Amino acid sequence: MKIILVITREKDLIENIPSIELKNHNVVILSNVKYIRHYLEEYMPEYIILSAEFKNHKDIKEYISSNPCSELVVIGSEARKDIICSNIYLDGVKDINDLKKVLNIIDNLDADENVKIKNNYKVIPQQVISFYSIQGGVGKTSIVFNFAWYIKNIIEGKVLIIDLNFCEGPSDLSINLDLNLLPNLSVFIEKITSGENYFNKSITNLDSVNKIDILQPPLSIHQSDKFNIDMLDSVIYSARSEYDVIIADVPFRYDNISLEMLNLSTTSILVLSPDIKLIPRIDNFQKFLPEEQKKGIIFNKVSQINKPHIDEYKNILGIPVYGKISLVPEKYRELITVSRSSFNILNLQAEISNLINFIF
Repeated sequence: MKIILVITREKDLIENIPSIELKNHNVVILSNVKYIRHYLEEYMPEYIILSAEFKNHKDIKEYISSNPCSELVVIGSEARKDIICSNIYLDGVKDINDLKKVLNIIDNLDADENVKIKNNYKVIPQQVISFYSIQGGVGKTSIVFNFAWYIKNIIEGKVLIIDLNFCEGPSDLSINLDLNLLPNLSVFIEKITSGENYFNKSITNLDSVNKIDILQPPLSIHQSDKFNIDMLDSVIYSARSEYDVIIADVPFRYDNISLEMLNLSTTSILVLSPDIKLIPRIDNFQKFLPEEQKKGIIFNKVSQINKPHIDEYKNILGIPVYGKISLVPEKYRELITVSRSSFNILNLQAEISNLINFIF
């Protein structure tokens, strides 16, 4: 869905905006303007609603106006004092009800649905989606690849998988897809330290037909230890200019790289086993996730024994449950196939559709 960014410090608006439901847009709230550049690059909002309460709102307007991808709406009594004709000014927005009217008007400006059907493809707004877990062995990597494999058939653009499962030697994804070990993230790490951006030369092409590219992790912990937050920010920045959907496989670690990847994502998906005893751990982990970020939970390996129990969960600690993937008995397991060969990854395509509908 498209994004409307509301920049305000009004407590009433901040507390009540999350309760507003729009059909075609998600609303993101920013109360600290020093993060505006990050928010513009991260969310690429279609509309920005700026409160004139900020002392430097004129400078903020000028900065936003330099971004041709966003329409600016300024609200507040100060809005009329320095009019820039290319923007919209409203001084009658006094409370959350007034703002709700403005948001609904914006939401209905486009007659078409946000996700349009064209020649059996869907035009999907760019997303950065992270899959993570708070436990090992839940099949997260298999779900990541199944998600990417499903997406490639319904969009016209390109998909990038970023594998952040650093280890000594090739990762599980690299092994299961039988990828060449080079190129990988080591190329980017070595070149960026000398001032060169070798992002494109670090990418592994699964193949041109499948429209899926993969950024493999380094082959050694020594190289992985060189990778820092600034490098990750640069990777995501470069990826957003090349790919339509970016999918990150985030390991079960509380390190800076994993937490920053979650912070940079538009959507985060928590993959859980049917063992609900870990709910306290979910509660503790939520503090690391951006409040305005879209979040969801998907259960994996759900057996017939625990399915009735799992079906009772519509959400966990306020995070919606959007998928329950059944445990596939050994004799019924099929692998994802391409041409006459197959990848060593369980085929879960039939189980992914609900998650697709949630994210897009």
